[in-house]
Amino acid sequence: MKTYFATIGSGKVGFTQTGTQSSGQPDYIGGMRGLAERNTMRYYLAIDAYLGALASPPPLQLQKRLHRWFTATEQYPRQLREVDRTAYIDMKRGEYLRQQATQ
Repeated sequence: MKTYFATIGSGKVGFTQTGTQSSGQPDYIGGMRGLAERNTMRYYLAIDAYLGALASPPPLQLQKRLHRWFTATEQYPRQLREVDRTAYIDMKRGEYLRQQATQ
């Protein structure tokens, strides 16, 4: 974890505001607490996307879930943006196809 926080995780933050920068922008919590907050929000949004897609016909549910989840994460770009929409959708479709091939 120390390596993660010292490298690619060094600029990542959670949702709890810890203060205000001189520019007026909020400061957010980092470290393990920030990691826990980001992961909790990702799981919450995933459950919401899953449940929201259940009303769609089964062949359309995967696509609906992926788009719904990504759109929801874009409400919190400072905390949750990792890749662009196209890269995310392509990655998740590939994962889904690999899972289906092994079943």
